[in-house]
This record gives sequence, C-alpha cells and structure tokens, in this order.
Amino acid sequence: MPMKRDHAIKLAKQFAFVGYQVARLRPAIISDLAQAEMDYDPSDYCALSMLSALYQGAIVGGVTLAALYLLKNMGMWWLAAGSGLVVALFMFIRSMAYPSYLVRKRVHEIEKNFLYALRHMLIQVRGGTPVFNSMVSVSEAGYGEISNEFLRVVREINTGKSMTDTLEAMALRNPSIYLRRMIWQMVNALRTGSDMGKTLDVILRQFTAEQRVLIQKFAKELGPWAMMYMMVTVVFPTLGITLFLIISSLSSLQLNDAALFSFVGISIVIQYFFIQFLKTKRPVMRW
Repeated sequence: MPMKRDHAIKLAKQFAFVGYQVARLRPAIISDLAQAEMDYDPSDYCALSMLSALYQGAIVGGVTLAALYLLKNMGMWWLAAGSGLVVALFMFIRSMAYPSYLVRKRVHEIEKNFLYALRHMLIQVRGGTPVFNSMVSVSEAGYGEISNEFLRVVREINTGKSMTDTLEAMALRNPSIYLRRMIWQMVNALRTGSDMGKTLDVILRQFTAEQRVLIQKFAKELGPWAMMYMMVTVVFPTLGITLFLIISSLSSLQLNDAALFSFVGISIVIQYFFIQFLKTKRPVMRW
C-alpha cells in the first residue's frame, strides 16, 4: 500500500465488514496471525489484503493499458482488465497465505534446535540448577527462536509474573507441537511438585523416539525419490538428446548450441526444484 501502516489500517477499517466475512471463510487466519506474532486484527488484515491486491492489480492493469495505448491496439483492452484481475487474485491469495508461511518458518526455526535446548535444560536441572536458572541459561545459549522465547519468559518472570502463567502463555503462542508439549509437561511438574529432571528426561526420550521414526520413514521414502531423481535428471535428458540426434539425422532438424543449452538449462532447473522438494520432506531436526 502506498501509505504508512497506521493510515492503511484506518482505511481497512472502512471495509471491516468485508474483512470480517473473509475471515469467517478462513477461520485459520486468526490462529495464524497470533502464532506468527503479527499485530493485526483478523478483519483488518483480510481487508488490508484485499485493498493491497486491488491496488497492485490496478497498477498492472494500468501499465498494460498504457502499453496497449502506445501500441495503438486499444481493441485488446480486455487484456489489461484480465491481467489486473489475475494479479489481484494472486496477490490476495499470497497475502492470505503469508501468516501461515511465517508460522511454518517459526516451527522450522524452533524444532531444528529443540533437541539441543532440551538436552541443555536437562543437564542443568540434573546438575542441581533451579528451573528458572536453567531457562536463563537456555535463553543465553544461542538456540535461535527457542532462546528468544525463553528470554521473553525470563523477562516476564522478572517483572513479577508467575512461572506457570508465563509458561502457559508461551505454550499458547507457539506453533510447534513439540515445544507446546514440553511446556505443558513442565507446567504440570511445577504444579504437582514432581521431579523436573525426570519429566524432562521423559520428554527427551519421547521426542528422540518420534524423531527416529520420522528419520526412518524419510529414509524409506528416499529410495524411490532417488530413483525418480536419476530418471528425471540423467536418463530422460540423455535419452532426449539421443532421440533428438536420431531425428535430426533423418530430417533437416539440427542440434545447435541453443537447443543443447536449453536441454542443460531445463535439467538444472528441474534438479533445483527437485532438491528443494526433498528438503521440505526431510525432518527439520538436527542431530
């Protein structure tokens, strides 16, 4: 939006009814905004997404219309309208999906260091360190998003809030199911007065077992994916070039440098997207 955030929110409030109807159609936007820590009312965010999409679609449509005017081809005005509508729809879908993308990113950042942070806290507690001091140690250990979360907890406790209430609030605002499970069990241990060391040890064993199952499942899936990767990136390009050579020898078609570089470029693009896809399938935990 070509304006400051406060002005954009004031403008969005004029369309709050429309934003409310959109939020009702996608109720997950409420939890996504909260867990992504985006300070927006769901109705305001939906209205902002709609206005931003319309603005960007109008820009694309206007530029296309100006190009048609310069080319003296105004009979294709529908191309400008269509391009503007397509861009507006795409940008609206992208804006509505952005909070869930941030949530997935937070989950990835939390869970990739979760095992290290859990072991760190377990060692501290078993060594006789109080739970609060162990959380201070984790917050200063550089575990990324987990350290930031525990630093926030430590600061809230230092302001006078109770440890259990602060940990419960931490569990509610975090999207990682593993971290929420850990925090709830810590809260239960604090309330019942049970041994925190044993509680953390049970959590660690459960989490390690679940991660091993995920890794074994990924290893079993990796064989077929590796075969498909070889087929797509090695066999098909080789057979394609061979077939093209055979066809070119029987016709006037020639395998020039442009065609060869096209084969190589397409193969590189396919490999890149295939590797990125495998990264999404791989467990995020680092061992």
